[in-house]
Amino acid sequence: MRPADLPETTSRRGLLVGLAVGLPVIAYGLWGVLVDADRTHPAELARWVVGSAVATDLLVVPAVIAIGAAARRLTPRPWWPTVRTTLMVTGSLAVVAWPFVRGYGDDPANASLLPRNYPAGLAMAVAVVWALAAAHLAWRWAAARRSR
Repeated sequence: MRPADLPETTSRRGLLVGLAVGLPVIAYGLWGVLVDADRTHPAELARWVVGSAVATDLLVVPAVIAIGAAARRLTPRPWWPTVRTTLMVTGSLAVVAWPFVRGYGDDPANASLLPRNYPAGLAMAVAVVWALAAAHLAWRWAAARRSR
């Protein structure tokens, strides 16, 4: 099937609505950065935003693709939806927990900042997610055996 024969999956209307809503929000954010330049440090912010985009494109995206491809090859077909979902939840947990696990914002003089063992908490949350996935797969496997 040639690309010209494929059905159209995006709409121009959706793009226009996205631009109509998104561009004013972006403009307001940039205006705030420039108006409060003494507190927002626009040059440093720009370096951080560009650096984050580059790091995402060069490190995170290839890692996600490699992990997904390896998992797909190693996972039996009926299990793939559950494993894929569990990988996505694990990745989301890791992204949200990363600043806490790394201890960003910690101050030894203030014990109430970051008071928990965040690496252990992340490991426990990931273990629970994978245990639930394993239980779901075991339930599906048992149901498939009963139906035979």
